[in-house]
Amino acid sequence: MRMWGIKEEKEEKGSPRAVWPAGKVLILVLGIVLAAAVLVGMGIWKDYRDAIIDVQKRQMLLTVQSLGESMELFLQNYAEDLEGLYQLEGELWFIEPGEDASKKVDSEPDRLMRDILQKYVTSHKSFVNDVMVENTSGENSRSIKHLKICQEYSISQMGEGKSLRLAELESGEMCLIIKKEVLGKGALSIVLDLEKYYQTLMRGLRVGTNGYMVLKDAEGIILMHPERAQWGIEVIHGRMQMYQGIDLKSLETMIQHQMEGQEGVEEYYSYWWAEDGYPRVRKISAYSPVQVGEDFLILSAVMDYDDIYIPVVEGVLRLVLLFLAFFLIMVAMAWYIAYMFLQKQKDTRKIAYLTELNHLLEEMHRSEETIAHQQRLQIMGTMTGGIAHEFNNLLTPIMGYADLLLMDLEEDSDPYDSALEIYEASVKAKEIIQQLSSLSRKNMETAYKDTDSRRMLTRALKMVRSVCPSNICLEEELCLEGEHILCNETQMNQVILNICVNAIHAIDHKEGKIRVKARVAERKELADLPSVDRVLPSSSENWNHYICIEIRDNGCGMSKEIQNQIFDPFFTTKKGGTGTGLGLALVEQIIRSHKGGIYVESEPGRGSMFSLYLPVSEGRKTDIKTGALKEGMEEEQKEQLRLLVVDDNPKVLRLLEKDAAKLKIMLKCQMNFEEARRVLEESQIDKGFDALITEQEIGGKSGVDFCMSLQGKYSDMVMIVMADQVTRELIEAKQRRLVDAYIDKPVSVSSILEVLKGKLNNL
Repeated sequence: MRMWGIKEEKEEKGSPRAVWPAGKVLILVLGIVLAAAVLVGMGIWKDYRDAIIDVQKRQMLLTVQSLGESMELFLQNYAEDLEGLYQLEGELWFIEPGEDASKKVDSEPDRLMRDILQKYVTSHKSFVNDVMVENTSGENSRSIKHLKICQEYSISQMGEGKSLRLAELESGEMCLIIKKEVLGKGALSIVLDLEKYYQTLMRGLRVGTNGYMVLKDAEGIILMHPERAQWGIEVIHGRMQMYQGIDLKSLETMIQHQMEGQEGVEEYYSYWWAEDGYPRVRKISAYSPVQVGEDFLILSAVMDYDDIYIPVVEGVLRLVLLFLAFFLIMVAMAWYIAYMFLQKQKDTRKIAYLTELNHLLEEMHRSEETIAHQQRLQIMGTMTGGIAHEFNNLLTPIMGYADLLLMDLEEDSDPYDSALEIYEASVKAKEIIQQLSSLSRKNMETAYKDTDSRRMLTRALKMVRSVCPSNICLEEELCLEGEHILCNETQMNQVILNICVNAIHAIDHKEGKIRVKARVAERKELADLPSVDRVLPSSSENWNHYICIEIRDNGCGMSKEIQNQIFDPFFTTKKGGTGTGLGLALVEQIIRSHKGGIYVESEPGRGSMFSLYLPVSEGRKTDIKTGALKEGMEEEQKEQLRLLVVDDNPKVLRLLEKDAAKLKIMLKCQMNFEEARRVLEESQIDKGFDALITEQEIGGKSGVDFCMSLQGKYSDMVMIVMADQVTRELIEAKQRRLVDAYIDKPVSVSSILEVLKGKLNNL
C-alpha cells in the first residue's frame, strides 16, 4: 500500500491535472501582458505616427527652401542681365518724347540694338521669350518677337526701378516680366516663359501622390499652379468666385501667415482642384518666402495628408498582425514550456549554474586579453622610445661629420653638394625620429614641441586654402620674426582650421573675405582686454610676450548672447543638424592647455574676429645653420671655452671631440654622471668649466636631477640638456632655472656654441 501511494503521488506530480492550476495563472498573466501591450502599443503608434509626419514635414520644408533659393538665384540672374543690357548702351534704347521714331528705324544704332536683343534672346532661349523696349506711353517700340501684353495680374518691387510682373500676352500665354523703368524714357523688360519654367523645374517635383508646387506673390495672387485656370487669381477670393460653394476658412489662416513673410508647415482643409468635383481633403503645406529685392514671393509645396497617414497605418497594421501571430505562438509555447518546467526544474537549475559559470570564465578570459593587450602597448611604447634614442645617437655622427665637411669644402664643389645632401637628409630623419619618439608617451596629444610660429601658421593656412570656396578670399599677414611657441602642431592646426571653417559657414554663399594676421603682443595688452575670464589662464604671469593670431571674417556676426555660449559644448547655431557644437569648445580647451587665451569680438551683420594668444617660448632654440660658427663667437672667445660633455654613446663623444679640436675648443667627455662629478671637482683646482652639456637620461638617471645637484656648487657654469624630445617637464625645469637651456638631439659643437653664444654674454 505504501509503495502504491508513492507511485500514485509521482503520477500526480507529472500529470496534466497538476499543471492545470499553473496554466490558469499563466493565462491570466498573458492576458494582463496583452492588455498592457495594447495600451503601450497605442502610445507607441501615436508617437510613431507623429514622428513620421514630422519627418515628412521637415523634408517638405527643406525641399521648398532649396527650390526657393534656386528660384531666387534664377530671378536675380535675369535682373542682373536686364541691368547689364541697360548699362550696355544706356539711353540709346529709348526714343525721346516727341522724337520722330521713323528716323531711328534701320539707323546704325537701331540695327545695333536689334542685334544685341537678337543675340541675347537666342542665347537664353531656354526661358527668355523676348526683350522689349517701351516708350513713355507703354508702347512696344523695339523687340524681337513684337509680343504684346494685354493684362498684368501681379507686380512685385525688386528695387532700383525694377519690378517682377505676372502678365498675359495677346496669345493667351502667361509670362513673368522683369521690367526696369527709366524716368522720362520708358522701360526695358525681359519676358520669361512662365509655362516652360514651371514645366521644367517645378511640375516634375512630385510631393506624394497628388502633391504639387504653388507660387504666389506677397498679395496672394497665384503666379504658378498645376491648374492653369488659377494663374493670376487671388488665392482666396479668386477661388471663391471661380468655384461656388467652397469653404476656405481653414486655408485663410495659413495664407495670412504666408503673406506676412513667415516660413513653416501647416495642416488645413482644401480641395483637389484638378479632379472632377474637386473633392475636399486634408492637406499639408510647407511654405517659404522667396526674396525678390524689396518684395518677396511665396513658394509652397502641397500634398495629401493621407499620402503620409495611410502608409503608416498599413505598416502598423502589418506589425500588429505579425505581433498577434507571434503572441498566439508564444501562448502555445508557454503552455508547453510550463509543462516541461515542472518536469525539469532540477535540470534548469543546473543549466543556470553552468551558464553563470561559463559567463564568469568568459569574463576572466576577456580580462586576461585586455591585460595582455595593455602590456603589449606598454612594451611597444618603451621600445619606441628606445629606438628613437638609438637613432638619435646614429644621426649625431652623420650630421656632425657632414657639418665638418661643409666647413672644409668649397661651396661650389661637387663634394660640398654631396655633403649638403647628407646633412639635409639627416635633418629630415631627425624630424621623423621626433615624431616616432612621441609614441612612447602615454598620451601622444600631450607631446609639445618647440615650434617656429610662422612656419606652423603657414602650414595651417595651406589647409584652410584647400577648403575655401571660390567666393571667399583668404588673406594673411604674418608679422613674425622667428618667434617660437611650445605647442602640439597637430592641435594648433585643428584650432586654426576649426575657426576658419566657422568663418566660411558665417559668410555662406556671398562674396567674403577671411583675414589672418599674426603679431607679437605684450602681456599688458591682454590685461587691458574685457572679459578676462575668456582670455588668460591663471599662469599667465610666467610669460611676458605672446603670439597674437587674429582671424577676422565679414560674415553674419553674432549677438552678445550667442558670444557668451559659443564655447559651451554642444551649443550650435547651425540648422538641420549640420553642426555638433563641439568645434569651438575644443578650440578653447586646446588653447588653454597651451597656456594661452582666446578673445572674441563680433556684431550681427558685421562679422567676427577671434584673437588667439599663445605664450612665446623664451627658451626657444634657433635653428642651427650649416657653418654657423663662421659668424659665431670670436676666435679668442672660443679658445677660452672649457666644455664638459656627458653622454653614454662613445661615437657621439668621439664626433664632438673631433669637432671641438677642429674649432680649437677645450672639450672633455665623460660617459656617466659619477665620472663627470669627479672631473668637475678636480677642475676646481684649475680654471673649471664654462658649460656642462649632459644627456637627458643616462642609465636610468635624469640629467635634470644631475644639474640640480650642481646648482649650489657651480652656480657660474652654464648647464645645457641634450634632449631626445622636448617635454613639458624639461620646459618647466628651464623656467624654474634648474637648467639654463636645452637643445634637440642630434647635436654638434656648432649647435652647442650657438646656444652658449647668448648665455655666456648674459653671465
